[in-house]
Amino acid sequence: MPFFYQQNINETTYFAIWAIQEPLSYFEEEMKLLVDIQNEDRKLQHLAARWLLKLMRPEIALESIEIADNGKPCLPGAPFHFSLSHCKGFAACAISETGPIGVDIEMIHDRISKVAHKFLSVEEKQLVTDITADALLKQLAFYWAAKEAMYKMYEKNGIDFSKHFNVTQLADQDQGLVTAEITHQDLDKKVQLQYLFNSDFVCVVCFE
Repeated sequence: MPFFYQQNINETTYFAIWAIQEPLSYFEEEMKLLVDIQNEDRKLQHLAARWLLKLMRPEIALESIEIADNGKPCLPGAPFHFSLSHCKGFAACAISETGPIGVDIEMIHDRISKVAHKFLSVEEKQLVTDITADALLKQLAFYWAAKEAMYKMYEKNGIDFSKHFNVTQLADQDQGLVTAEITHQDLDKKVQLQYLFNSDFVCVVCFE
């Protein structure tokens, strides 16, 4: 049961990805958590993400996880921040010991192009104008994952992904670090996006 991928972004920020190969029964028996999710695939992904958090921080009690008003899981009183994400076949967890953090993992699929107009800013649309179809699909998946991660880190309601989150660079390597900007209400904040591409997915971690 190895991690699929692990990375220390800096001394206080790190993340891991788990390739889910175990059946649902494995997590149910190991964790014994009551989860009100009827779809078995979604339940499997949900439990796998929490199991990954437990592997990264063995001292925590998973049953102590609460859901905040914005829908984000949290551990009241914990000396760290964390974020979870999952998609078909994979779970991701990011942890920061210094401030809020967000992670998102998304499959690279052509359906993302159908909703791109809902989350791309004017500047981002210009950045992807002259790239190939394959490169465009990867960039759109990256932008979507980046903005989901930014939303999880920012933890505020009333966000328009196309207006309030702006990613100022392309993700043109297999992995790397780019800068993004959150402009919402009176806030104008620069954040960092650590990204990783696989043939199947892109994973993005957002932190300050």
